[in-house]
Amino acid sequence: METRDQLIEQAVAAQQRVMQAAQQASAADWQGLDLTMAQLKTLLTLVRRGPSPIGQVAEALGVSLPNASHLVDRLVHAGFVERAEDPADRRRTLARLTPAGDELVLRLRQGHDRFQAWLGRLDVADLAAYVRGVQALARAAEADADIRPVVEEEAREPAAAAGNGRREGSSDPWGSAGSGC
Repeated sequence: METRDQLIEQAVAAQQRVMQAAQQASAADWQGLDLTMAQLKTLLTLVRRGPSPIGQVAEALGVSLPNASHLVDRLVHAGFVERAEDPADRRRTLARLTPAGDELVLRLRQGHDRFQAWLGRLDVADLAAYVRGVQALARAAEADADIRPVVEEEAREPAAAAGNGRREGSSDPWGSAGSGC
């Protein structure tokens, strides 16, 4: 019988193999991507939110309005985004993906699509077992996330008493507010 540690090692190794195979589907597109991380985040923000005023893009990214405008301008120059008049308020300009931007996002997501195809190849019993396992893992991850704020609060109290310079009420247990992490 395999030990818990052996099963964990096998699960991690299998997950790494799946992720590596999924990444190969879009590796060339990712490697050839000529965008900065900030531009990629801007692009993905527009994917999630749809056409958005620059102010909302700035808010979503946590950057200034001029910085968001510059990022959108770079994506416009690259052909992935366009500025368009807001049909609801002609005084506002919306940033939205162009067909080339939509195509790029689809190419970058090929690994996701391939993963769905692999799931479709599993027989029902294996798929049901996978779903049970991944749901259990999701519950463990969510429980960990639920514990974190309590741990942070407990960590803050002794640190504040020690006078480490962290602001009172800060939710950042490392005192690095504004680091973007």
